[in-house]
Amino acid sequence: MRPKVSVVVPVYNLEFYVERCLASLANQTCKDIEVLVINDGGTDDSQLLIDEFVAQYPGMFKSFIKPNGGHGAACNYGIDRATGEYIIIVDGDDFLDEDAIEFMYDKAQETGADLLIGNLRYYFTGHTAQFKPIPIDSERELDEADRDKLYRNWATPCGRIYHRSIFEDPDVRLLPGILFADANFVPKSYLVAKKIYYVDKELYNYDNTRPTQSMKQTDKRILNIVPALNDMLAFYRKKGAFEAKRTQLMWYVGMHCVAWIRRVQTLVGYSKLQALREIFAVADGNFGADWLKTGIIWDVFGVKVHRAIKIARMFRYVPITLAWRFVGVCRRIDWRVERVLGLPLRGYQRLKRGVRARIGALP
Repeated sequence: MRPKVSVVVPVYNLEFYVERCLASLANQTCKDIEVLVINDGGTDDSQLLIDEFVAQYPGMFKSFIKPNGGHGAACNYGIDRATGEYIIIVDGDDFLDEDAIEFMYDKAQETGADLLIGNLRYYFTGHTAQFKPIPIDSERELDEADRDKLYRNWATPCGRIYHRSIFEDPDVRLLPGILFADANFVPKSYLVAKKIYYVDKELYNYDNTRPTQSMKQTDKRILNIVPALNDMLAFYRKKGAFEAKRTQLMWYVGMHCVAWIRRVQTLVGYSKLQALREIFAVADGNFGADWLKTGIIWDVFGVKVHRAIKIARMFRYVPITLAWRFVGVCRRIDWRVERVLGLPLRGYQRLKRGVRARIGALP
């Protein structure tokens, strides 16, 4: 008999986190679920913990081990083997409240939604914060105007429940072999979902404290955003929806390109200018200058950033790297000036300490 929900859990070297994740699934109030744990070729002791849950809950947990192929490949592996009426993705370092699956399933059944979207609760060191995937405050089925707003926000497949019909199209998958596969997949789901329903409730606990998260990479892998976005745009072209959704795609791509500037600033081992050009080639190559005219950069990052990007684009993004160098030079000069100006103060402080030591030594 088909379970109500299949939970796909991609895992790669998460031995310090995966037990919390799997325990949160074992403790769900909805028991009619299967949990497919996909070990993506990890090299730590995660599998030992996974095996414990399989042994303790043999009717619920299923373990799979595959060669390393990245987050997207692991999710796809689980999706292709899921038997549930609905599918949920839970990353192995995150976790759910105990009533999350029951709530999502019941609400999806009640509303007839093939994609139900809720909020996330971000966990940082010492505090939490809410993440809303759409700027509305009321629970409702999303109309076309609401659905368009989804393209103006950051992408995540988490905190969502998908009817299995979403994945009947084999093209609706995460791009394998890359970081940032979420950014690739989520707009695909927006296009194929017939009915999207939003609930203003935290449905997912997202841990931002892990130091090796993809969002914290500083090497060339940050350029994985390029194939992620290009493949997503190719999907829209293949489905004949590129022109109909052109404005929304310009919002989405432009926003991600500008957001990646900060990542490029910390990039090591690769030309920062070349990286910027490769990233912005996605927006420029697919939309020309039109993506800047949509106002998305102004709205999300502010008028100063909008104007700066407009100027930088005219000079093939060289001004951005020049600004970084200028700021670096200014910081080095500032440090040297502070050192020089601090010499008299440090001399006075040493003199004062010496005088105090002599006075204290008097009988």
